[in-house]
Amino acid sequence: MMRRLATIGLAGGLLGLPTVAEAHPGVEGTRNLSLGSVARSSSFGTNAALINPSNMPFVQSFQVEPIYQVGIQGRRHGLGFVIMDSLNNARVSIGLGYLVMRGSPTVSFTSDDPVRVPADGETSLQRDLELVHVAHETFGAIGISVVKGWLSIGLKPKYQFSSLRYRDAMGVAHDAHERLSAFGLDTSMTLNFKGWAAVSALGNNLVGNHPPAFTADRELDLSGAGAAAGSVDPGTVSPLSDFPLTFEHGLSVFPLHTPDFSLNFDGVYDFTTYKHEKHTRTVLGGSAEFVLGPVPLRFGTQWDGRGKSSTDDRIYVAGGLGYVRAPKDGGVGVDIGAGVRQQVTGPGLGGQLETVISVNLGLRIRPNL
Repeated sequence: MMRRLATIGLAGGLLGLPTVAEAHPGVEGTRNLSLGSVARSSSFGTNAALINPSNMPFVQSFQVEPIYQVGIQGRRHGLGFVIMDSLNNARVSIGLGYLVMRGSPTVSFTSDDPVRVPADGETSLQRDLELVHVAHETFGAIGISVVKGWLSIGLKPKYQFSSLRYRDAMGVAHDAHERLSAFGLDTSMTLNFKGWAAVSALGNNLVGNHPPAFTADRELDLSGAGAAAGSVDPGTVSPLSDFPLTFEHGLSVFPLHTPDFSLNFDGVYDFTTYKHEKHTRTVLGGSAEFVLGPVPLRFGTQWDGRGKSSTDDRIYVAGGLGYVRAPKDGGVGVDIGAGVRQQVTGPGLGGQLETVISVNLGLRIRPNL
């Protein structure tokens, strides 16, 4: 079993990462987040279904996992439910999932119409407004073993939706950013080196990608709330695309030839968020996981290059732990985890450093087949 787990971890590597790149708005997977969103090469089970479908065939597993994630500053609450099965067929693995996020970011602007402030009777043109940010993703993940134990590919067709809305004084809803309602596609490939290392490559949102809510040249559309042109402060609205076109790669090394100790190195190239600047956003990171008995200890760090200027670069650190009990034949095991990712440098969201927390309570099932 340990050899199989090592193989899967190797498989995931260079593939996809739902990281701060927000490939999966609001739901990344607890293990993935705990490793600083640097876990492509060592992902397996439901985590592989989320970020690297080509990893799924490398270990026989059947997992069911609900996930909850919250981004404190943007008040982004995410729920996910993922099922992954690689037991029925040695060469084809299947994952299904539904992810939903709801956020309540706040913005401010100068109004075209004065607002009477009862406290002192003076007239103010400055207003604050709460928006509603909703994103959904429904996906099916397929992993195919091309050369068993060595090479696999993955496909993830999906439907994705994103909207950012607000209500005017009459209660009528308006879009602050154009909605996304489209089918998307992710692809991936993993090459495994006999359980010692793995490299992967992934293209995310090859179709169905979507621009960010605002850019340096295009502010949020708050005309329905009476916002004066050029006066909008985006506050805690994320400047990143919910579904960017990305190329992602990763490398995992298992120095002890076991998944109980893994070192991961990943990179993401976002072609959508700063397309208006003709700039590719680069995200690089490293992580490590060490398993003590049933308790995995996870640590990671990530540098997010953002725009052309280095003034908006950010560094994040992450950590987490869990409790994992593998199922016996005909039995049920558990996978419980908690993790946090904390921004430590760079401009924050709405002036505050970002904090994201994730928890999961999963089941690992091993039926007698």
